[in-house]
Amino acid sequence: MRVIVKILLLTGFLVSCGTTEESRYRNTENLERPPIVTNSSPAKEQRVVDNSSIPKKKDRTGLGSDVYLSTPTQLVIKQSFGDAWNTLNRALKQSGIKITDHERDKGLYYVTQDAADRTSFFAKATAFLSDDAAIYLLTVKQEGEETTVTATLANAAEQSSATQDGTPPPSAEGAEDLLQLLFKTLRDKLEEE
Repeated sequence: MRVIVKILLLTGFLVSCGTTEESRYRNTENLERPPIVTNSSPAKEQRVVDNSSIPKKKDRTGLGSDVYLSTPTQLVIKQSFGDAWNTLNRALKQSGIKITDHERDKGLYYVTQDAADRTSFFAKATAFLSDDAAIYLLTVKQEGEETTVTATLANAAEQSSATQDGTPPPSAEGAEDLLQLLFKTLRDKLEEE
């Protein structure tokens, strides 16, 4: 019996709470409503397609066909001046050629190459005559979309400081050997930093 009395009291309490007419939750007119979209035609969705790709890493070292020798003997790199300057700097370091000075704004590298490092037969045969390094001037110039590099012996004053013991200055053939060495390094052996 007690259970029946408890159920009746609980039911009466719940009915009395829900029957009030002054409930503020029954009127929903003042509640926020979503905006009404006035555009009756469906808009076409604009999609942007990204066609760019990440450049594939080279499987080989060196520039390959992006570098070549032309006549008169000059090295041609198919890069802008700034990129070619940095590429040539890496090639000089990898070839073991010492950079004694450089002037980027003029496009000049002053480099030394030991006579023993030269590749021609004549240069190797006469290497025992001089222990001094030859000083060469590499001139880097932008020509269109390519950059040219030429090598010459540095002026007589710079050569006389390199050859103090009275040995003859190096021949101009060493400049061609230097360009050949740089060409082989750039084409086949240049590594990424």
